[in-house]
Amino acid sequence: MRIVALPLLCLLSLPAMAQEEMMDGEMPMGGIYFSTSISVNAPMKATDAMGKEAEEDAYRQRLYVRSVKECEGLLATIAATCEVTNVSVSTQVTASPGQPDYLYGTANISMNVELK
Repeated sequence: MRIVALPLLCLLSLPAMAQEEMMDGEMPMGGIYFSTSISVNAPMKATDAMGKEAEEDAYRQRLYVRSVKECEGLLATIAATCEVTNVSVSTQVTASPGQPDYLYGTANISMNVELK
């Protein structure tokens, strides 16, 4: 019986430990973590290596710009405050013989949002 009670006691203490972490500044009270993703899949126009690299860089930079603008949409709709806390951007070029190269890009954005 004691073996079962110990894990149960540990499970019951997790919400209290999580509350303490939030009070220590990891997440402001009243806020929620909000995340969203942006994806793009487009044929590449460039045919040479340098042109493809420049095109990939341009897509990545556009994803950076769009990522930091995510708060604007939330503030216009459901958020009283919004702060971007993390952005992860990646791109990948897919090449198939006889087909145009395609670029796939994605941005994952995490924000701390206080709802209206």
